[in-house]
Amino acid sequence: MIRWAPVAGCLALALGGCTTPDRPTDHTAPPATPAATAPSVFTTVPRATSTPTPATFRYSVNDLQLALPSTYGTHKLEKSNYIYPPGSDVTRRPDPMAVWKVEPAICRDVIRYLGVPGVPGDFIAPTTPSAVATARLGQGIGNERPFVSASITELAGALGDRLLDQRRPPPPECAHILIDGKERASVVERPLPGFGVRARYIVRTYPVGPQTYTERTLQYRTPTYVVLIRLDAFINPEPAFLAFAAKTRDGLKSLTPMS
Repeated sequence: MIRWAPVAGCLALALGGCTTPDRPTDHTAPPATPAATAPSVFTTVPRATSTPTPATFRYSVNDLQLALPSTYGTHKLEKSNYIYPPGSDVTRRPDPMAVWKVEPAICRDVIRYLGVPGVPGDFIAPTTPSAVATARLGQGIGNERPFVSASITELAGALGDRLLDQRRPPPPECAHILIDGKERASVVERPLPGFGVRARYIVRTYPVGPQTYTERTLQYRTPTYVVLIRLDAFINPEPAFLAFAAKTRDGLKSLTPMS
């Protein structure tokens, strides 16, 4: 069993708001259509203290791992299993906008925590079949390390919804964020047809020096598993992200339950 292996840094980021190429990326964000009314404050929540375990599981971790893509463009993806729950030593990433004045102020934590005020997947039992494929994408700047990842976790019904619901819908006011008085950041969400139940596509942009960093997140569930796809980069065109998301989705359709 491999846990937080060679790609631990990427993995922590891929899972949620825990502790992130190469020119400016696109500055156009999709229209915001939040799934629900967002809270006016972003308050962190304590880690879950129980991990309910289903009586049986449908998939083997090896099958989940094999069904994930092996490459992203020319980049080979490294894979690991049993990615939840995060370790007890997991920490929040540094505030990527620490040097800037951010308005509205709530948007600072919305971006820093990637919309997850708690520890993502903290309620998931350690024996839950899950796998992730991830790769670094070139040189980073500061704390920003471009990467791509795709993960799958066997979670049915209410448990699948619980993982999706840990990521709060972005407040509408975060669609236009002022950085030192100029609009240079945003967080928007929109549905993405064709990607399972309750597909949530969220795009976060913020400045890193004179450049713009973009974080694209797609999370959705089927009746038996939850998928999380991430692409964080300075050069981050939407078509490349959606093509990788479709490749991941189509590969996972080959999964069959254990006999």
